[in-house]
Amino acid sequence: MERRDFLKLASMAGLGVAVGNIPFMRGAKAAEPYTGPLWIMLHAGGGWDVTSFCDPKGASSPDEMDPMNNYLASEIKSAGPGGVIKYAPPQNVGGPTDLFFTTHGDKILVINGIDCATNSHDVGTRVTWSGTLMENRPSFAALVAGAAAPDQPMAFISNGGYDSTAGVVAATRVGNIDAIRRIAFPHLIDPTYDPNQTPFYSDATRQRLLETRQARHTAQMDRQNLPRVKASMNMLYTARIGQDDLKRLTDFLPDNQTLNSLSNLQRQVAIALAAYQAGICVSANLSIGGFDTHGNNDDQQFNQLDALCDGVNYLIAEATNKGIYQNLVGVMGSDFGRTPGYNDQQGKDHWSITSMIMFGKGITGGRVIGSTDPRHNPNTIDPATLAPSPTGIRITPGHVHKALRKLAGIDTSDVVKGFALKEDEDLPLFT
Repeated sequence: MERRDFLKLASMAGLGVAVGNIPFMRGAKAAEPYTGPLWIMLHAGGGWDVTSFCDPKGASSPDEMDPMNNYLASEIKSAGPGGVIKYAPPQNVGGPTDLFFTTHGDKILVINGIDCATNSHDVGTRVTWSGTLMENRPSFAALVAGAAAPDQPMAFISNGGYDSTAGVVAATRVGNIDAIRRIAFPHLIDPTYDPNQTPFYSDATRQRLLETRQARHTAQMDRQNLPRVKASMNMLYTARIGQDDLKRLTDFLPDNQTLNSLSNLQRQVAIALAAYQAGICVSANLSIGGFDTHGNNDDQQFNQLDALCDGVNYLIAEATNKGIYQNLVGVMGSDFGRTPGYNDQQGKDHWSITSMIMFGKGITGGRVIGSTDPRHNPNTIDPATLAPSPTGIRITPGHVHKALRKLAGIDTSDVVKGFALKEDEDLPLFT
């Protein structure tokens, strides 16, 4: 496969391949399969209303002026050990959001009262997923992939959200599964629909092509002197010889009929899990939009929260069935929160206070850290005990990311040295 053909197919597949921004050298042979934790970042795009979700604020009566929400405080539901986790009464009783809390309440950690310090979509998304307001900083998903297995062909998969890499790893964007199969099996005429898997040429010819390609790559490398040019050439060659890795990916993907029956978020889950099973994925951004509810907040938020939780429930169930859950870490977040009360269109606008939810390996579930007052302003906490304290600190995304870096064991890695976070406190969030 020629370079132009590879890039053309990659574009058709939504398979983004970086070709010149990785500042370290790549080897020309495929990496060993990755077996560490799988890091899944679930982004609710637009700014979720956590007071209609995991930080509920109900009205005291149906006649309350300027209520935070249209449900009553007496309708708030409980889940987890001892009912410690509170959540808003879902419009779809017994639906995905209800099932998420009742089924997984003992697994999840809810962090409320996180101050993003912005109500801008771009900035809020960046600070939620990188831990800093500064531009051009890598997301946590990129950092962990760059530290753990940067040579894997799909180390960091992104379906949206904040996926800046700052050059520590290449981001892969996966769309058309049929095109991925064509990349994985370039010697077959139609690997997707041909039951006979008819090849373009014989195995002997294929071997000669592989040997010629290797010789050509070696000769081109010998003519180069600039390290960055060599790094870019090695990146492209690694992607091309990663066809065997992509073949392993197709072995773990559901069949087309099953994939077509899934929601968009569930398909993102299926691809991420298959890539992890193939040993070529460290982290993945999963994304669902529709949360920017400046009008008709309640219907839109509850519908999208159901769609989000449907994807998360599928993730946990599939990871458990495949024996992956014990090695999975999931993080749920959004741009920011929504304003206290409603505007004239029964919508809610941008609000800098939000929540995040974590579950999986290393996360002690069945807990809530942080809180907000009745109008969704953040309460401060003692940084040592995490208990509410009037002389404490506000939780920021930076605190969450410091804890995530420690959980991943990358806080002292060379990859993160240039991306320090401003927060001084180390909060014991996950123990």
